[in-house]
Amino acid sequence: MNINALLAALSVAMILGGVVWIIAALRTPTSDQPVRPPSRWSGVLTVLAAHYRMGIVAILAAAVVFAMTSWPVAAVAVGVGVFALPKAVTGRSAKERIRKLEALAQWTRRLADLLVAGRALEQALEHSAARNVAPAIAAPVAALARRLRVTRMPTEEALRLFADEVDDPIGDRIAAALILVARRRGRGASSVLQQLAELVAKDVADRREVEAARAEHRTTVRWIIGILGVFSALAVFQKNYVAPFGTPLGQVVLAVVALFYGVTLLWLHRLGNAAPGHRFLNPEGKKP
Repeated sequence: MNINALLAALSVAMILGGVVWIIAALRTPTSDQPVRPPSRWSGVLTVLAAHYRMGIVAILAAAVVFAMTSWPVAAVAVGVGVFALPKAVTGRSAKERIRKLEALAQWTRRLADLLVAGRALEQALEHSAARNVAPAIAAPVAALARRLRVTRMPTEEALRLFADEVDDPIGDRIAAALILVARRRGRGASSVLQQLAELVAKDVADRREVEAARAEHRTTVRWIIGILGVFSALAVFQKNYVAPFGTPLGQVVLAVVALFYGVTLLWLHRLGNAAPGHRFLNPEGKKP
Protein backbone atom coordinates (compact mmCIF):
# COMPACT_ATOMS: atom_id res chain seq x y z
CA MET A 1 0.00 0.00 0.00
CA ASN A 2 1.31 3.48 -0.90
CA ILE A 3 1.37 5.16 2.50
CA ASN A 4 2.46 8.52 1.13
CA ALA A 5 -0.46 8.64 -1.30
CA LEU A 6 -2.85 7.65 1.47
CA LEU A 7 -1.55 10.36 3.83
CA ALA A 8 -1.68 12.96 1.07
CA ALA A 9 -5.27 12.08 0.24
CA LEU A 10 -6.23 12.21 3.92
CA SER A 11 -4.74 15.70 4.14
CA VAL A 12 -6.65 16.82 1.04
CA ALA A 13 -9.84 15.31 2.47
CA MET A 14 -9.44 17.28 5.70
CA ILE A 15 -8.78 20.53 3.81
CA LEU A 16 -11.71 20.03 1.42
CA GLY A 17 -13.95 18.99 4.30
CA GLY A 18 -13.15 22.22 6.12
CA VAL A 19 -13.81 24.31 3.02
CA VAL A 20 -17.15 22.61 2.33
CA TRP A 21 -18.15 22.93 6.00
CA ILE A 22 -17.48 26.69 5.83
CA ILE A 23 -19.57 26.91 2.64
CA ALA A 24 -22.39 25.01 4.36
CA ALA A 25 -22.30 27.40 7.32
CA LEU A 26 -22.29 30.49 5.10
CA ARG A 27 -25.10 29.22 2.87
CA THR A 28 -27.44 28.20 5.70
CA PRO A 29 -30.34 30.68 5.59
CA THR A 30 -31.54 32.48 8.66
CA SER A 31 -35.10 32.01 9.88
CA ASP A 32 -36.40 35.09 8.00
CA GLN A 33 -34.16 34.81 4.95
CA PRO A 34 -35.92 33.40 1.86
CA VAL A 35 -34.54 30.42 -0.01
CA ARG A 36 -33.85 31.66 -3.52
CA PRO A 37 -33.63 29.41 -6.59
CA PRO A 38 -29.95 28.58 -7.03
CA SER A 39 -27.85 29.32 -10.08
CA ARG A 40 -25.87 26.53 -11.73
CA TRP A 41 -22.68 27.01 -9.71
CA SER A 42 -24.41 27.90 -6.46
CA GLY A 43 -26.52 24.77 -6.90
CA VAL A 44 -23.35 22.68 -7.10
CA LEU A 45 -22.01 24.35 -3.95
CA THR A 46 -25.33 23.73 -2.18
CA VAL A 47 -25.20 20.02 -3.03
CA LEU A 48 -21.62 19.78 -1.78
CA ALA A 49 -22.49 21.66 1.39
CA ALA A 50 -25.50 19.45 2.07
CA HIS A 51 -23.51 16.25 1.56
CA TYR A 52 -20.07 17.27 2.74
CA ARG A 53 -19.78 14.27 5.07
CA MET A 54 -20.38 11.89 2.19
CA GLY A 55 -17.89 13.87 0.13
CA ILE A 56 -15.20 13.36 2.73
CA VAL A 57 -15.98 9.63 2.84
CA ALA A 58 -15.74 9.51 -0.96
CA ILE A 59 -12.32 11.18 -0.90
CA LEU A 60 -11.11 8.75 1.75
CA ALA A 61 -12.41 5.77 -0.26
CA ALA A 62 -10.67 7.07 -3.38
CA ALA A 63 -7.44 7.49 -1.41
CA VAL A 64 -7.58 3.93 -0.11
CA VAL A 65 -8.23 2.52 -3.59
CA PHE A 66 -5.40 4.53 -5.10
CA ALA A 67 -3.02 3.48 -2.33
CA MET A 68 -3.90 -0.20 -2.87
CA THR A 69 -3.96 -0.27 -6.69
CA SER A 70 -2.14 2.87 -7.93
CA TRP A 71 -4.91 3.21 -10.51
CA PRO A 72 -6.11 6.83 -10.76
CA VAL A 73 -9.14 5.87 -12.84
CA ALA A 74 -10.26 3.34 -10.23
CA ALA A 75 -9.77 5.89 -7.46
CA VAL A 76 -11.88 8.50 -9.23
CA ALA A 77 -14.59 5.96 -10.12
CA VAL A 78 -14.82 4.70 -6.53
CA GLY A 79 -14.94 8.24 -5.14
CA VAL A 80 -17.74 9.27 -7.49
CA GLY A 81 -19.58 6.00 -6.79
CA VAL A 82 -19.39 6.38 -3.02
CA PHE A 83 -20.76 9.93 -3.30
CA ALA A 84 -23.54 9.26 -5.82
CA LEU A 85 -24.68 5.64 -5.45
CA PRO A 86 -26.40 5.80 -2.02
CA LYS A 87 -28.97 8.21 -3.44
CA ALA A 88 -29.57 6.00 -6.47
CA VAL A 89 -29.99 2.84 -4.37
CA THR A 90 -32.17 4.10 -1.53
CA GLY A 91 -34.65 6.32 -3.39
CA ARG A 92 -34.50 8.69 -0.45
CA SER A 93 -35.52 11.78 -2.44
CA ALA A 94 -38.80 10.20 -3.55
CA LYS A 95 -39.61 9.08 -0.01
CA GLU A 96 -38.80 12.52 1.38
CA ARG A 97 -41.09 14.16 -1.17
CA ILE A 98 -43.94 11.80 -0.26
CA ARG A 99 -43.48 12.70 3.40
CA LYS A 100 -43.49 16.39 2.48
CA LEU A 101 -46.73 16.02 0.50
CA GLU A 102 -48.36 14.12 3.36
CA ALA A 103 -47.35 16.89 5.74
CA LEU A 104 -48.76 19.54 3.39
CA ALA A 105 -52.06 17.68 3.12
CA GLN A 106 -52.39 17.42 6.92
CA TRP A 107 -51.45 21.07 7.41
CA THR A 108 -53.91 22.25 4.75
CA ARG A 109 -56.71 20.22 6.32
CA ARG A 110 -55.88 21.71 9.73
CA LEU A 111 -56.02 25.21 8.28
CA ALA A 112 -59.45 24.46 6.81
CA ASP A 113 -60.69 23.35 10.24
CA LEU A 114 -59.36 26.54 11.83
CA LEU A 115 -61.12 28.68 9.23
CA VAL A 116 -64.37 26.80 9.86
CA ALA A 117 -63.98 27.66 13.55
CA GLY A 118 -64.16 31.34 12.62
CA ARG A 119 -60.51 32.36 12.71
CA ALA A 120 -59.07 34.84 10.26
CA LEU A 121 -56.52 33.53 7.79
CA GLU A 122 -53.55 35.16 9.51
CA GLN A 123 -54.65 33.85 12.90
CA ALA A 124 -55.14 30.37 11.46
CA LEU A 125 -51.66 30.43 9.91
CA GLU A 126 -50.06 31.55 13.17
CA HIS A 127 -52.02 29.02 15.23
CA SER A 128 -51.13 26.16 12.85
CA ALA A 129 -47.46 26.48 13.81
CA ALA A 130 -48.29 26.03 17.50
CA ARG A 131 -49.73 22.56 16.90
CA ASN A 132 -47.93 19.38 15.98
CA VAL A 133 -46.55 20.03 12.50
CA ALA A 134 -44.86 17.20 10.60
CA PRO A 135 -41.05 17.56 10.57
CA ALA A 136 -41.01 17.72 6.76
CA ILE A 137 -42.55 21.22 6.77
CA ALA A 138 -42.06 22.28 10.40
CA ALA A 139 -39.38 24.86 9.59
CA PRO A 140 -41.28 26.63 6.73
CA VAL A 141 -44.52 26.72 8.77
CA ALA A 142 -42.72 28.14 11.82
CA ALA A 143 -41.00 30.77 9.66
CA LEU A 144 -44.36 31.69 8.09
CA ALA A 145 -45.99 32.18 11.49
CA ARG A 146 -43.02 34.19 12.75
CA ARG A 147 -43.12 36.55 9.76
CA LEU A 148 -46.83 37.18 10.28
CA ARG A 149 -46.66 37.55 14.06
CA VAL A 150 -43.30 39.21 14.73
CA THR A 151 -42.24 41.12 11.62
CA ARG A 152 -45.82 41.88 10.50
CA MET A 153 -44.97 40.98 6.94
CA PRO A 154 -47.85 41.23 4.42
CA THR A 155 -49.67 37.92 4.13
CA GLU A 156 -49.10 37.46 0.39
CA GLU A 157 -45.37 38.12 0.65
CA ALA A 158 -45.04 35.72 3.60
CA LEU A 159 -46.90 33.01 1.68
CA ARG A 160 -44.65 33.45 -1.34
CA LEU A 161 -41.59 33.02 0.87
CA PHE A 162 -43.25 29.96 2.39
CA ALA A 163 -43.66 28.48 -1.10
CA ASP A 164 -39.98 29.13 -1.83
CA GLU A 165 -38.93 27.31 1.34
CA VAL A 166 -41.20 24.34 0.64
CA ASP A 167 -39.82 24.31 -2.94
CA ASP A 168 -42.43 22.02 -4.46
CA PRO A 169 -45.15 22.53 -7.10
CA ILE A 170 -47.78 21.27 -4.62
CA GLY A 171 -46.56 23.85 -2.12
CA ASP A 172 -47.01 26.52 -4.80
CA ARG A 173 -50.57 25.34 -5.36
CA ILE A 174 -51.39 25.56 -1.66
CA ALA A 175 -49.71 28.94 -1.26
CA ALA A 176 -51.54 30.30 -4.32
CA ALA A 177 -54.89 29.16 -2.89
CA LEU A 178 -54.09 30.86 0.42
CA ILE A 179 -53.07 34.05 -1.42
CA LEU A 180 -56.44 34.10 -3.18
CA VAL A 181 -58.16 33.59 0.17
CA ALA A 182 -56.17 36.49 1.65
CA ARG A 183 -57.11 38.76 -1.28
CA ARG A 184 -60.83 38.00 -1.46
CA ARG A 185 -61.64 37.57 2.23
CA GLY A 186 -64.76 35.75 1.17
CA ARG A 187 -66.59 32.62 2.29
CA GLY A 188 -65.87 29.16 1.07
CA ALA A 189 -62.17 29.29 1.88
CA SER A 190 -62.35 26.26 4.17
CA SER A 191 -64.09 24.12 1.53
CA VAL A 192 -61.45 25.09 -1.06
CA LEU A 193 -58.68 24.06 1.31
CA GLN A 194 -60.45 20.80 2.18
CA GLN A 195 -60.74 19.92 -1.51
CA LEU A 196 -57.11 20.84 -2.05
CA ALA A 197 -56.04 18.65 0.87
CA GLU A 198 -58.00 15.72 -0.59
CA LEU A 199 -56.31 16.21 -3.97
CA VAL A 200 -52.88 16.23 -2.33
CA ALA A 201 -53.74 13.10 -0.34
CA LYS A 202 -54.84 11.35 -3.55
CA ASP A 203 -51.59 12.44 -5.20
CA VAL A 204 -49.65 10.91 -2.30
CA ALA A 205 -51.51 7.59 -2.67
CA ASP A 206 -50.77 7.51 -6.41
CA ARG A 207 -47.11 8.30 -5.81
CA ARG A 208 -46.82 5.45 -3.32
CA GLU A 209 -48.04 3.01 -5.96
CA VAL A 210 -45.63 4.40 -8.54
CA GLU A 211 -42.78 4.29 -6.02
CA ALA A 212 -43.45 0.59 -5.39
CA ALA A 213 -43.10 -0.09 -9.13
CA ARG A 214 -39.95 1.98 -9.43
CA ALA A 215 -38.31 0.02 -6.62
CA GLU A 216 -37.62 -2.70 -9.22
CA HIS A 217 -35.17 -0.39 -11.01
CA ARG A 218 -33.30 0.23 -7.77
CA THR A 219 -33.06 -3.55 -7.29
CA THR A 220 -31.35 -3.72 -10.69
CA VAL A 221 -28.93 -1.03 -9.55
CA ARG A 222 -28.12 -3.08 -6.44
CA TRP A 223 -27.30 -6.11 -8.60
CA ILE A 224 -24.96 -4.04 -10.77
CA ILE A 225 -23.26 -2.66 -7.67
CA GLY A 226 -22.84 -6.21 -6.36
CA ILE A 227 -21.14 -7.26 -9.61
CA LEU A 228 -18.84 -4.25 -9.38
CA GLY A 229 -18.05 -5.18 -5.79
CA VAL A 230 -16.99 -8.68 -6.86
CA PHE A 231 -14.73 -7.22 -9.55
CA SER A 232 -13.23 -4.80 -7.02
CA ALA A 233 -12.46 -7.71 -4.70
CA LEU A 234 -10.68 -9.46 -7.60
CA ALA A 235 -8.66 -6.31 -8.23
CA VAL A 236 -7.49 -6.28 -4.62
CA PHE A 237 -6.84 -9.98 -4.02
CA GLN A 238 -6.08 -11.29 -7.54
CA LYS A 239 -3.71 -8.70 -8.94
CA ASN A 240 -2.40 -10.99 -11.67
CA TYR A 241 -5.92 -11.32 -13.10
CA VAL A 242 -6.40 -7.56 -13.43
CA ALA A 243 -2.76 -6.67 -14.15
CA PRO A 244 -3.52 -5.50 -17.75
CA PHE A 245 -5.57 -2.63 -16.32
CA GLY A 246 -2.40 -1.29 -14.67
CA THR A 247 -0.93 -0.19 -18.03
CA PRO A 248 -1.76 3.23 -19.59
CA LEU A 249 -3.91 1.54 -22.22
CA GLY A 250 -5.59 -0.51 -19.52
CA GLN A 251 -6.45 2.69 -17.63
CA VAL A 252 -8.06 4.08 -20.78
CA VAL A 253 -10.11 0.89 -21.19
CA LEU A 254 -11.05 1.00 -17.51
CA ALA A 255 -12.17 4.62 -17.90
CA VAL A 256 -14.41 3.65 -20.83
CA VAL A 257 -15.89 0.73 -18.87
CA ALA A 258 -16.47 2.96 -15.83
CA LEU A 259 -18.14 5.56 -18.07
CA PHE A 260 -20.50 2.96 -19.52
CA TYR A 261 -21.41 1.76 -16.02
CA GLY A 262 -21.93 5.35 -14.89
CA VAL A 263 -24.25 6.16 -17.80
CA THR A 264 -26.22 2.94 -17.19
CA LEU A 265 -26.62 3.65 -13.49
CA LEU A 266 -27.67 7.24 -14.22
CA TRP A 267 -30.28 5.99 -16.68
CA LEU A 268 -31.64 3.49 -14.16
CA HIS A 269 -31.69 6.20 -11.50
CA ARG A 270 -33.79 8.46 -13.71
CA LEU A 271 -36.17 5.60 -14.46
CA GLY A 272 -36.61 5.04 -10.72
CA ASN A 273 -37.17 8.68 -9.80
CA ALA A 274 -39.78 11.08 -11.11
CA ALA A 275 -39.10 14.77 -11.62
CA PRO A 276 -41.02 16.89 -9.10
CA GLY A 277 -42.34 19.18 -11.84
CA HIS A 278 -41.98 22.89 -12.43
CA ARG A 279 -42.95 25.54 -9.94
CA PHE A 280 -45.20 28.36 -11.12
CA LEU A 281 -45.08 30.73 -8.13
CA ASN A 282 -42.23 33.27 -8.00
CA PRO A 283 -40.66 32.30 -11.36
CA GLU A 284 -36.89 32.83 -11.50
CA GLY A 285 -36.84 33.91 -7.88
CA LYS A 286 -38.85 37.13 -8.44
CA LYS A 287 -40.43 38.43 -5.28
CA PRO A 288 -43.46 40.69 -5.05
